[in-house]
Amino acid sequence: MVRDSATTNEESTSLRAGGDFSAMKEQLLALVTIVSTVILPASESATPLLSPLPDYLQYQNQKILVEENLDLTVREPSLEANQGYTDNILLALHYLKSEETLPIDWEEVRKPFEVSFVLQPGESFAFHENVLPEFARPAVTMNSEFLTTEGYKSVWGLGGNGVCHLASLMNWVASEAGLKVVAKANHSFALIPGISQEYGTSIRSQSSSQNLYIINSLDQSMSFWFKTDSQRLTLKISQLK
Repeated sequence: MVRDSATTNEESTSLRAGGDFSAMKEQLLALVTIVSTVILPASESATPLLSPLPDYLQYQNQKILVEENLDLTVREPSLEANQGYTDNILLALHYLKSEETLPIDWEEVRKPFEVSFVLQPGESFAFHENVLPEFARPAVTMNSEFLTTEGYKSVWGLGGNGVCHLASLMNWVASEAGLKVVAKANHSFALIPGISQEYGTSIRSQSSSQNLYIINSLDQSMSFWFKTDSQRLTLKISQLK
């Protein structure tokens, strides 16, 4: 059977395009693997990732151990106080990204955003830098003292009120993930909506005892990933493969 030369050329072009697409697909998958397995664990001294990878890339080579949410609309019965608590929680996470400048632009703070950090085996996180001797030189902190001089709001006469809720969420999720958690000052003087009292954590940057310490006591790197807007805060802890 004699085939038309134009038809033969079209089929040849189609085959080459298919081959090129397959090669591009393989190269893209290889790039995703490199980004997920090399860039994330290699973050220097477990510092936060300022431009987190999209979900479909960031979690391709991670095993999510625990995921919990905090409803930011029910922090306090008073709408004004609830807004203050929420704003302070969001601002603390922005300080974790090390990107805040004064005066605080609250419209920017309230926009949806993500931030993450990695703890290598044996490394520790402290909520603030006033630490007990056994937790000296933590790999990661919130980079903040939660004071009004840093732009935090005063609610019920207490600057930074609300960050205890963030610390309690971290205590809860890290404990469920099997990490070592030390929180010497329980938040038993007031309930924290959505979190069991056993994980309530009192935070005060002037006290090394009113701190939260999380130690990666496992043998693999652990990723802490926060995603938030003005309604909800999600924390996932994942094991890097």
